[in-house]
Amino acid sequence: SIKSTIMEGMIATEVYHRRLSIFILIISPITYFILTRKVVAPFGKHSSSSSNSSQRNWGPSLNPRIAWLIFESPNLLWSIYAYIHRDKDVFDNNYSNVILFSLFVVHYVNRCIVYPMRMTKGSSKVNLSVLSSAFLFCSINGFLQAYGCCRFHIYSPTNHTSVHFRIGVLLWLVGFIVNLQSDSILRNLRKNKGNNTTSTEASSSTTSGTTRYKIPYGGLFEYVSCANFFGEIIEWLGYAIASSSITGWAFWFFVCG
Repeated sequence: SIKSTIMEGMIATEVYHRRLSIFILIISPITYFILTRKVVAPFGKHSSSSSNSSQRNWGPSLNPRIAWLIFESPNLLWSIYAYIHRDKDVFDNNYSNVILFSLFVVHYVNRCIVYPMRMTKGSSKVNLSVLSSAFLFCSINGFLQAYGCCRFHIYSPTNHTSVHFRIGVLLWLVGFIVNLQSDSILRNLRKNKGNNTTSTEASSSTTSGTTRYKIPYGGLFEYVSCANFFGEIIEWLGYAIASSSITGWAFWFFVCG
């Protein structure tokens, strides 16, 4: 019957969802090893530290605003699709699912829409290969997180009042604030070129000359070199704790890589 066919399809999708989560969990340390020991992707300050020939090997460079919008968009597209096709018994009657889904959507509304709109004109361009790999991950992770919240993660009705859930949401909020503050500091670096209290300049030699980049100060940049990424690590650690799911932990491990 049509009903049994639909149920079989849902079960198959849930099995696929779990296997894909495990796959992300397994490849996270492998990805970390490759990106820290074997390959330096031309992204951020590294986009200006590679030779011109090396840059060409990674593909053409694209406008950063357009690139960020493109490669982050699968997270929001999957969220919209998963919400429209949500299991109402799972999602509508449980605050835990609604809260976790909201945290995910809020982050990616900022990352996909707000953040690119607020980029300065001097932001580093994004290579096509970097955009493609980021788009692939966001396509997978957007499906995992959105579908997990809207269909597959089943919590007790009082789970949102539990200690671990509250701690997780609090950590997410702290990480989100750190991420926003750090992005603001980085964005203002080019607006304060003569202000040595907020940044200092360093240089790296390239085949075309000397490229200058700024070292940020303020906020958590006083304690860690990549406060914006540190904020995301805290965010998704909180999300993983609150969700108590292999999907959430797979996401966090990959972010750490």
